Amino acid sequence: MLIVDSATRDFVGMTGPARGRMAYLPGLDGLRGIAVIGVLAFHAGFERMVGGYLGVSTFFTLSGFLITSLLLQEFRRTDGVALRPFWTRRVRRLWPASLAVLAAVMLLFAPFIATADQRATMRGDVLSSLLEVANWHFIAQGQSYADLFISPSPVLHFWSLAIEEQFYLLFPLLLIGLWRWCRGRHVWLGTALAILALCSMLEPLIFTMSDDRIYFGTDTRAAELLLGGVLAVVLASERVRVRIIARPHVGRAVAVAGAAALVLQMWWWWSLPQSTSWLYRGGFTLYALLSCAVITAAALPTGPTRWVLSLGALRWVGMRSFGIYVIHWPIFLAVRQTWPDLNRWVSTTIAVSVTVALAMASYRFLERPVRTLRWPVSGHGVGPAVLGVGLVAALAFLPLPVASSERAVDFEARLDDYRSFVSESPQRSASTTAPPPTVLPATTVPVAPDPTVGPPPPPPPPTTLPVPPVPGVAWFGDSTALLAAMGYGVWGRDSGGAVAVEGSPVLGCGVSRFVSVKADVTSSPSAECRSWPERWARELDTGRPEVAVLMASVWEVPDALLPGANSFSSVGDPVVDDFVRNEFLQAVDVLSSRGAMVVLVTAPHFASWADDGRADAVTRQLDPARTDRFNQLLGEVAAQRPDTVRLIDLATFVEPRVEDPALRVDGVHIGIDPFNQLSADWFGPELQRVWETWWRARR
Repeated sequence: MLIVDSATRDFVGMTGPARGRMAYLPGLDGLRGIAVIGVLAFHAGFERMVGGYLGVSTFFTLSGFLITSLLLQEFRRTDGVALRPFWTRRVRRLWPASLAVLAAVMLLFAPFIATADQRATMRGDVLSSLLEVANWHFIAQGQSYADLFISPSPVLHFWSLAIEEQFYLLFPLLLIGLWRWCRGRHVWLGTALAILALCSMLEPLIFTMSDDRIYFGTDTRAAELLLGGVLAVVLASERVRVRIIARPHVGRAVAVAGAAALVLQMWWWWSLPQSTSWLYRGGFTLYALLSCAVITAAALPTGPTRWVLSLGALRWVGMRSFGIYVIHWPIFLAVRQTWPDLNRWVSTTIAVSVTVALAMASYRFLERPVRTLRWPVSGHGVGPAVLGVGLVAALAFLPLPVASSERAVDFEARLDDYRSFVSESPQRSASTTAPPPTVLPATTVPVAPDPTVGPPPPPPPPTTLPVPPVPGVAWFGDSTALLAAMGYGVWGRDSGGAVAVEGSPVLGCGVSRFVSVKADVTSSPSAECRSWPERWARELDTGRPEVAVLMASVWEVPDALLPGANSFSSVGDPVVDDFVRNEFLQAVDVLSSRGAMVVLVTAPHFASWADDGRADAVTRQLDPARTDRFNQLLGEVAAQRPDTVRLIDLATFVEPRVEDPALRVDGVHIGIDPFNQLSADWFGPELQRVWETWWRARR
């Protein structure tokens, strides 16, 4: 007899038409559990769980498998799909916990915990989450460098729920059409879904898309859900399932493949940073194929994958995984922002404990009663659902005061302002340049020349020093240079001490071209960041500034991976010091190649609150010892280029105000107005003195 136990019977009859529902497969609950644990570890900021975000992809593929299996089962039983009951079940499954979390965010997080930046975007974030379009909202909002210096949205994780809800809404309609077109033939249906998955995978390869667009896009992530659907079509065939069981070598091969796939996935959770470029060009689809192997092995009646994923603790977590996922992120942020100086392990323990406790209450008193129609409603519950959505929408429109002085800088807007400011600055001309130096004549009485006397002595030297022209000043570097350029430029315009010339401050771009760096996430410098020699040369050819100011520090001091290295290090390590020094030597050579004087600006220490609630890597990045060593390297660069480079010690001047939030709201960037005042008090005259001394020395 082939079928000898309940597990085998459940697998063989998994989606039989006689069943009222799909057979329970405990390994799939365990898979949910391990996936949500990976996501929590990633969001906790542990550096050795940099790939835990891939747990979301596991959820996508598992959802595609389960939903397609249920729809195919209904097709075979009734030759159709009752859409309204299907959508109603999804609403009862997902909305209770989601609405509760959104309401709690507006009632508790927004007024008592949120930063000014979080409050400023809260309404749009919550409403888009409520309408299940959060992923497109975050795409439209843009994920820029500035996001690393402000607190993220407490509903940021709703992007993945939005993709799943869009799938639940549209996929049944697609499947009905394909079922009719394929006339119920599984081979054709599976092929059609596979072709759609392939199109989704190829889309980023054909069209130019940013990594954020690929990561959040429904179309670009659809392959992960569709491949789950392909697996469901394959396993919907009872002949396939019986063959797996009846042929031991086939069953063993499936079990081994699933176990190997799970091990590889967990290794990626441990080691694969979100910045890995190949993930966005087919990598997520590859991961989904591994998920298909794991799902198949978890569904088997025996095997190591099923055994591990059927453990009671993992199944317990998996059954509550939705509540855990929805609740955890605002709790994590609340703990970090309330007690920013807590040890990472302590804050994570508190956040996870509160999350699990709330998820247990949600599962027992809210999610399960609503899903089973026991409480608080009977029937389909359309009225309460509409009421809940309306209440959350009303909460989203509550006024949330936002003080502009408390908000972090909108760098994209400031970059546009900088370009506009430079374009509107007066052009250098005779009116902006000092007249040539004059020579006072000697007071003498003319006499006739005496042929017996030698030539007259040379005239006395001028009694006035030559007056240097008003310099055109261009700024280069990262976002700190952008705000400084704006503040200094206003001073230069109002005082007549300088003319603004367009330089190249680029958000998120340092000078040192590391392979990758660790901050809130591990990332690699973009192609734009790496191309600064060519980019700067173009700006120098266009603007021909007399002074080129280089101000960059944020991206020179994080944990960094050097070309050819196997481990991360930072300034203070002699090898990294040599690399950074050489990069800056090349930088000043480029900036001086058109005759400009190059000014290096030392970096002040970062304020103590700049790393609040951030990853441990950010705390190391902002270590004062690293900033001090970096400033020493700038001094060494200036000493090696005495003819072209000067150093202005901003760090020493600013030191008494390092902890002044009026100077740096985010603890990193000196604001435009504060730098304008700094320019009036000291920086402007100091740069003017350095320029005049250098100009006279060259003449």
